[in-house]
Amino acid sequence: MRNFSFAMAAGTMLWAISPYAGAQAAEISVLAAAAIEEPLEHVVHAFEHDTGNKVVMTFGSVGAIQNKLKAGTKADLVILSTAIVTAAEKDGTARAGSGGVVGRVEIGVAVRDGTAAPDISTTDAFKKSLLAAKSVSYTDPAGGGTAAVFVAGLLDRLGVADALKGKSLKFNTGREVTDAVVKGDAEIGIGFTSEFVSVKGVKVVGALPKEIAFVNEYSAYIPAASAAADTAQALLGYLARPASRDVFKAAAAGQ
Repeated sequence: MRNFSFAMAAGTMLWAISPYAGAQAAEISVLAAAAIEEPLEHVVHAFEHDTGNKVVMTFGSVGAIQNKLKAGTKADLVILSTAIVTAAEKDGTARAGSGGVVGRVEIGVAVRDGTAAPDISTTDAFKKSLLAAKSVSYTDPAGGGTAAVFVAGLLDRLGVADALKGKSLKFNTGREVTDAVVKGDAEIGIGFTSEFVSVKGVKVVGALPKEIAFVNEYSAYIPAASAAADTAQALLGYLARPASRDVFKAAAAGQ
């Protein structure tokens, strides 16, 4: 798998940028993990403006996107966890040589803007903040989302899952988690910082403490059956630009 990363402050771009300007306009379909929705939408809108191409995007949990693909949903570009993309390359689902890292996101904590930030500087402080909170929101692991599965397991490992049952608000998507924070229904929201960062009324407290931190890497591939592989490759080239990388870096850092 060829590799470029938006989450690193610096790095060598190994993916050759395809010529995207001046080509005949086309429409492509993208299926992507919801964790990168905000930065990806930002970059894709710029791509549409600059090239005249149209990109139809569908976001969902990793599990939901996998189910769509298994059900026969067609796509010209797929962005999921790197391990899943690697498997697609091995089984021939992906177009040979099309895989590459798009970015990395961290799980963190957010609160409503204007409220006091909880102490999450250490694992013990994080546990105490969760137990002291009136309500905590995060995504439901039943949906198969990467963050949801991790957070549910983390709460079990920290020994606070039972104590939080009566005040946990579980949602299907990160946006719903964020909405609960904005409305004041949830005192604390836990999820990918990339899903919190651009929402008005939300303050990102920070990533989880290092000893329990979770960083997930997302990669893209062009399906072997894509009918618009050239345009999909052009979008990948556009994603590799320094300006595009900066958008993903900011989202990953919760800025």
